[in-house]
Amino acid sequence: MIRRMQSLAARYPSLPLVLLAAVCVLSLAARLAWLGAPCHSPCRTASDHVLIFDERYYVNAARVIAGIRPPAGDPYATSPLGVDPNAEHPQLVKLIIAGSIELLGDGPLAWRLGSLIMGTLAIIGMFALVRAAGGGRWPAFAAAALMAADNLMIVHGRIGTLDIYALAAMVWGAALYLRGRPLLAGIVLGVGLCAKLVVAYALIVLVLIELLRWFSVRRRPAGGIRRLAACWTAAAGVFVGLLAVLDRIAAPYDPSTGRTVGGGPLGHLGHMISYAAQQTSPHGPRGIASYPWGWLVDYKPIVYLNVNPARPAPGLYHVHPTVHFLGLISPPILLLALPALVLAGRSIFARRTEPGGELAALAVSWFAGTYVPFVLLSLFWSRTSYLYYMVIVMPGMYAAAAWLLPRLCRWPRLTAVWIACVVAAAVIAYPLTPL
Repeated sequence: MIRRMQSLAARYPSLPLVLLAAVCVLSLAARLAWLGAPCHSPCRTASDHVLIFDERYYVNAARVIAGIRPPAGDPYATSPLGVDPNAEHPQLVKLIIAGSIELLGDGPLAWRLGSLIMGTLAIIGMFALVRAAGGGRWPAFAAAALMAADNLMIVHGRIGTLDIYALAAMVWGAALYLRGRPLLAGIVLGVGLCAKLVVAYALIVLVLIELLRWFSVRRRPAGGIRRLAACWTAAAGVFVGLLAVLDRIAAPYDPSTGRTVGGGPLGHLGHMISYAAQQTSPHGPRGIASYPWGWLVDYKPIVYLNVNPARPAPGLYHVHPTVHFLGLISPPILLLALPALVLAGRSIFARRTEPGGELAALAVSWFAGTYVPFVLLSLFWSRTSYLYYMVIVMPGMYAAAAWLLPRLCRWPRLTAVWIACVVAAAVIAYPLTPL
């Protein structure tokens, strides 16, 4: 099979683009299927639909912004209408959901449409990112296909949470930077910061890429500091300016004090940082929380929602269909990506002048820039962390696997088995069992 694909690749150089389009369509279809599920019987109103995981915070915050009172007992049900009661995060995603609610009505399509779009943009962005790092069309397609097949992407590309918006901004911002567009990259990352502050880790990734470029014997491009300064300045300016606009549209409101957050965008930023600093687990992770080093072996997957009509949990009576939303990194992807990261790092620090060096640098820089901060926060500040934080780390692992795959193709049967395992894992972990 591998030899046949190599032959097709030589005859049809545009084949990776055709396959990328097919993967995007299949991914969108899988995430769009049963978009309104699960739902209480009879499923007639918006409140009959079950919110999944942190949707209960972001969708209800969007309802408040849109002037709709959340159901009694739900988060922010007593907050004043028109404000953003989820002030610990920027307003952008919640405003998008609120706008969708006003346009499409208060229902699953409005809550999740943005995630469907951003999930597809993230997959295309992964292809663009690998190409910008010097990877060929086939490695770029492999990285995009791995993102599309990963359980974390399938789930977060379907539910109304912040992470998929942050991911899309990060991969496109980094791709633009590597294409020599630092100002445009900064603008994209600045907008992304208004979705979730964790987008700032992409700026760390860019610093590490420039450091590895400088370290490389083969290529030491001039102007690295100038590019970084342009990107960082643009990101900071767009973030502060856009946050000021968002604060005027939907004032940040703190339910714990019953007051809006003052001080303008910098005051709001201080509130977000202060809130995050309070999320600690000094006695170790509890519940669904876990240490970052456990994520690399899929320790403590998170059950976002489990509906078993035969044995319903409290609050989930008369809910259909059977669903199992699990936050899990695809085990076959981890199996290849972890050694690939080690080998990519070894090739960089051995200063080997081999093809794919820039892609190896991207993989190592992305992983270090997005994963290590979580480790440091956990070690020194006991920061509470969860497996799904790996959503923004995984592009580095997809890139590492894509860098290693051409070398793995020397063993076609082994490669075919691994590809089959990736597909099987995506099907088995699919959250809606009717498929």
